[in-house]
Amino acid sequence: MNDHLCCPGCRSKGLVFHQESVECGNCRATFPVMWGIPMLINGIDAAKVKEAFLSEKRLFDSSILGIEKFKLDFHMKMLFYKFMKMTFPKLKSQYEYWAYRGKDYMDSFFDSDYIKLEIFFQNMLVEEMKRLEWRSFFEAGCGFGWNIKRVKEEFPQSTVGGIDFSLPQLYSGRNRYHKEFPEIATAGGDATNIPYVDGAFDIGFSLGVFMNIHPSAIRKAISEMIRVSKKYIIHLEYDEAHATRELREKRRPKTNIISHDYAALYKEVGGSNVAIEKVLDYRDFSAACKVFTESQHIQFSRWEKWEGPSKYIFIVVRKK
Repeated sequence: MNDHLCCPGCRSKGLVFHQESVECGNCRATFPVMWGIPMLINGIDAAKVKEAFLSEKRLFDSSILGIEKFKLDFHMKMLFYKFMKMTFPKLKSQYEYWAYRGKDYMDSFFDSDYIKLEIFFQNMLVEEMKRLEWRSFFEAGCGFGWNIKRVKEEFPQSTVGGIDFSLPQLYSGRNRYHKEFPEIATAGGDATNIPYVDGAFDIGFSLGVFMNIHPSAIRKAISEMIRVSKKYIIHLEYDEAHATRELREKRRPKTNIISHDYAALYKEVGGSNVAIEKVLDYRDFSAACKVFTESQHIQFSRWEKWEGPSKYIFIVVRKK
C-alpha cells in the first residue's frame, strides 16, 4: 500500500521509510513515524503530537459543579443563538481537538447505542458500492477504522486505505483491527492535503468529516477528493439545506459543525470533470431509517438526543 502514498509537499512518490521517520527522496522533507503509523502532514510537530498522545488529558473530563464544561459551553452558545440570534466563529482547525478527543472517542462510540444508528448509514454506503464498478477505496478521516474495516469485510478482494490527522484514533484502530486486517493501510493525513498520488483509489469517501472543515478550506478538500479518486466520490455529510428546521436550529450555534452545499461545491471546483449522480436526504430515507432503528431496539445513551436521519445527506459524485 505504500505505493499509493506521496509526499504532501511535492507530491513525489519517492518516499523512503525508516523506523521512526519517512523521508521524501525528492524534496527531502521528513515526517515522523509514530507507533508504526506514518504521519504525512505538513508542519507537524512530532514532539507535540507525542505529548498529546501520551498525556492523561481527556477533552471532556473537566466540569463545574458536576456538569461537564463542554455541555455548559454548548448550552451557553445555544442561549445566545436562541435569544439574540448570535453565533460564534466556526473552528478553523480541529487538529488539537481530535488529538485529545481521539483518545477516548472509540470507547464512547462502542459503549453507547450510537454505533447502531451509524450502521444504517454505513449500510447505505455498502449498498451503493455493490452497484458500482471499482477495486479500491479510501476514507478521508477514517478515524479508528470502523468504516474501512466494514468495506474490507464486505469486499475482501478490494484494496482499502484511510487517512486521519488524529494519531490516537489511528492507533486505536490499528490495535483493534490490524491483526484481523493487516492489509488495510492507514496513515496520518489531512483531508485538505491528502498524501496519496493522483487517482490512487477508485472510490473516495467521507462520513461526518467534511462537516468539520472550515469554509476557508473546504474547496481545497473537495479538490483533493477529486484528485485522488479515480471513479467516484461518496459523502455522508451535513448540508443544512437538506436538514429539518429543528436540526438546523440546534447545529447553527455549534462551532465544530459546519454546513456545506456539496453539490454546488463539486460543480464549482470540479466543473466538467465531475457529474453529480445522486443526492439523497432524510426525505428519501427517513422511513427506512425508522424501521431500522426500531428493529435495533436502540436505547440512546449520549448526552444529546439523536439528531435524526437529517444529520446527513448521501451524495455520489462521478468522475468523467
